[in-house]
Amino acid sequence: KPFTLVLLIVMSCGIGLGSSHLRAADANDVDAMPTFKLANNMTVPMIGLGGCSGVRYKAVKSAIDLGYQFIDTAQAHSWGYHEEEVGQALHEAKRRYQDNNDDFVFVQTKIHPQDLGYHSTKRAIQLSLDRLQVTSLDSVLIHKPRCWGDICSHEPEGTWEDSWRALEEAVDSGLARSIGICDVDNRLLDKLLSKRIPPMVIQNWFDPFHQDKAFRRRIESINKEQDKLGKVDKKILYQGYSTLGNQWKYQGYEENPVFISPTLLAIAKKYGVSIPQVLIQWANRRGVMVLPASNNPSHQLSNLKSYDFTLTEREMTSIDALDGKPPQQLHKERDTNEVDIQFTNHADGPVDVFW
Repeated sequence: KPFTLVLLIVMSCGIGLGSSHLRAADANDVDAMPTFKLANNMTVPMIGLGGCSGVRYKAVKSAIDLGYQFIDTAQAHSWGYHEEEVGQALHEAKRRYQDNNDDFVFVQTKIHPQDLGYHSTKRAIQLSLDRLQVTSLDSVLIHKPRCWGDICSHEPEGTWEDSWRALEEAVDSGLARSIGICDVDNRLLDKLLSKRIPPMVIQNWFDPFHQDKAFRRRIESINKEQDKLGKVDKKILYQGYSTLGNQWKYQGYEENPVFISPTLLAIAKKYGVSIPQVLIQWANRRGVMVLPASNNPSHQLSNLKSYDFTLTEREMTSIDALDGKPPQQLHKERDTNEVDIQFTNHADGPVDVFW
């Protein structure tokens, strides 16, 4: 039992002892991996390395050596990101984007919500340029559209809309190639689509029990309309964060429900693969880019090999059916002053709930 518990923790957090004898992903793995053409005509893979959970220089270097071409990071050290160490590994790899060059590493960073505001965002952009040792950012996102609780150490100078103006100017000047934002709902998307430069990337919480279906359908509709017109300038890449279930610990779960799901365990056992591999393929085939964080080279490589098998449509649908149904097993002591209520929205659009 103690061994099993340790194994689950390692799989969940992506932290463990790696091997120095791993071979990089081969051409077949790269060819099988789906890609997405951004609104700026850059093509990116749908599997990248997430930079939270304490992913540092050594892990980023191993990922690049293994064949990763997309690294996600952020400025927030308090959330487990180490942007400057990503920059060190990137600089040493000498794999920056150049016109007509397919062998490059795309790097995405995110601006902390405490730096919302026009001038503060401009300063934050320069900070990322310096930390990443680059002259332009492949992608820069607003990490959260607002501050809440104690996540910000100081009151931001302005709003996400002030920051967006600074991001648009960064695109104009060549300091950023693509821009976007995290934690977007339909109301915020309405405002974003009216901007001079609409979002090229949106990153939301997405896992088997929290699939963000209604919002994703809207993104899919926008992208399909662009395809019909033969255009890409308004296409939006939907990225999922915490796809392996990491967010559930903030919902009171002591054990990650993703790694104890009978449905996912049965599918993984059938193919002799890991649950992360099952979820990566499922998410990609549902149009979601995934960014699993891992310090373990073996896990990094297996994530890239998530297309060595093919999920049946029935298996895909069985995972779809997990949405909104995490095991109701809350073990942490609850605050008696709190009330926990779950709502299921059967409407076509968003519903505001006031308590």
